[in-house]
Amino acid sequence: MNDEPKLKTKVDELRETEDVSADLKAAQEEAKQHYEKLLRVMAEFENFKKRTSRDVEDRIRYSNERLLSDLLPVIDDLDRVLEHVDPKASEDAKKIAEGVVLLRTNLLTTLEKYDLKDVGSVEERFDPAKHEAIAMVSSNQHEAETVIAVHRRGFLLGERLLRPALVSVAKKEGTC
Repeated sequence: MNDEPKLKTKVDELRETEDVSADLKAAQEEAKQHYEKLLRVMAEFENFKKRTSRDVEDRIRYSNERLLSDLLPVIDDLDRVLEHVDPKASEDAKKIAEGVVLLRTNLLTTLEKYDLKDVGSVEERFDPAKHEAIAMVSSNQHEAETVIAVHRRGFLLGERLLRPALVSVAKKEGTC
């Protein structure tokens, strides 16, 4: 009967070992869940940093949008002045026109440094993402849906449309 206390001690030790083993397993599972959660949070944080960086870059890139947009009518006015210069004008008028050409060229060159690009030219395929059609003109000389006249130039700021080009578009004769 002396073996009974030893047996009881062994059973208690075994139960204690099983309890410790179960606790260890539970702790390992909890640690695994925390590790997976940590990995997700780290990935979300990296995505947040990238998104924030992209937002800051976009904000910097497009910060001049209002200013550039306000300058577009000035370019339009310079273009209109040049359209109305009579080839038979006096030498003084021609010199003024040359000055306007230089001014316009310098202004456009400066604006290009800020990623402003001209959109819409004659013979280009009509693209509703960057053109605004104000007239459809019947024509057998031009392919259908081709820009045949630019009434007001359009501009992109980076990849963003700042102002669509106002254009006339060719259509085949006899179509609506």
